[in-house]
Amino acid sequence: METHIHSEEKGTIVDSSAQVPAVDKAEGSAQADPMKVSTAKAAKGGMLRPFKQRNFNLLFSGQTVSIIGDALYMVALPWLVLTTGGNAQELGIILAAYGIPRAASILAGGWLADRLRPRKVMLIADGVRLLLMAILAALALGGHPTLWQLCAIAVPLGAFGGAFLPASMSILPDILSNEDLQAGNGVMSASVQGANLIGSAVAGAVVAIFTAGVALAIDAATFLVSALSLALMRPIQRAAAEAGQAEADQPRPTIVTQGEQVSLWRFLASSRLIQLTLLLFGLISLVSGGQIEVALPALIHGTWHSSASSYGFILAAWGAGALGGSILIGMLGNLQRKGLLTLLAGFVVSVMIALLPVWGVPGAIACMFVGGIANSVVTILFFTAVQLAIPRHLMGRVMGLLMFCNMGLYPLSVALAGVLTNQFGPALLFPFGGLLLALAFLLGLSQKAMREL
Repeated sequence: METHIHSEEKGTIVDSSAQVPAVDKAEGSAQADPMKVSTAKAAKGGMLRPFKQRNFNLLFSGQTVSIIGDALYMVALPWLVLTTGGNAQELGIILAAYGIPRAASILAGGWLADRLRPRKVMLIADGVRLLLMAILAALALGGHPTLWQLCAIAVPLGAFGGAFLPASMSILPDILSNEDLQAGNGVMSASVQGANLIGSAVAGAVVAIFTAGVALAIDAATFLVSALSLALMRPIQRAAAEAGQAEADQPRPTIVTQGEQVSLWRFLASSRLIQLTLLLFGLISLVSGGQIEVALPALIHGTWHSSASSYGFILAAWGAGALGGSILIGMLGNLQRKGLLTLLAGFVVSVMIALLPVWGVPGAIACMFVGGIANSVVTILFFTAVQLAIPRHLMGRVMGLLMFCNMGLYPLSVALAGVLTNQFGPALLFPFGGLLLALAFLLGLSQKAMREL
């Protein structure tokens, strides 16, 4: 699940937390030595070192609360639509109205983060989303919001959510030194998994006991907490620069020259690994968004006649599995044959998705738990291998392109899932989606560049 995400972003099988790890890997052993030194120092200091920084404590607490709010939104919105006379197709339209501007604003958000600094972009985005979510909560509490009202809120909500994403992924280097950056990313990744796990379970209970409008009002309050935590930060200067590190004194490029563009496209054209990665990310995005946010709630509500709490617990099972998988990979250390292990884990994810509707709510919980474990293996090992394969001077642009690809098909996914669910029922989408993912991972298995990662 992405968590925006943002990962925040909602409803994607590839975790946004996997996009967070520190990626200052240099091309060649001579260039990589400084990173190894920094990593060694960070390991020596432990993962609690970032908490010595006041700004990090504020960021950690604010974003953890905000992620819990995102989980409330993810459960409350489908239940609001489906219990007030709407159908799966209308839900797909609303989610597409959210997803299209979100994807379109990601690149602009990265540019704004360079121009205005990440903290300011995050603060503005949180302030606007607080207002929008409060309006949505008021509409939900006041009666039956219409389709056009929900879409009118979803469009700017998605746009500011997309702008928030790259800023949130680039703020840590501003508040932590290079030595603490990897530890800080690890803590934030664990926060995403834990908050999603707690939030999904709480969300189902809140919607079931109270109403979807109450859950949305709580989500609005979490945006306020996040905005306050950002506003309370001291003026940010890159911690490495304060320590006098020469690397931090270099100006951050904001304009790509024609030569750099040629270099980027030449790399993309010549790298079979990146081409396959883009294809895999696209297929995962196409399959997962509609399944989790359209077909799954329709299956639970319409076919199984179960409650919102069941939806919350099913999502929480994915979060629990993902958290367990992350811990497992961390305990195993640096694994060999990352590509092969990633592809095999991908097949496990595909099978779990295909089997999800077979045994009702208990079976769905079991499938999501196992799928969450396997998905952590896929995301952590795959992103690590890909990051190591990208030249340092292209790292940001290539990773940004991967992120955009991962989210770009989300609007099509939810819109298509809405139409298919309305025509054929939700259960059919899961074996079909699992088959598509299995074929994608089979394609990867046939490629030497993937197997030998």
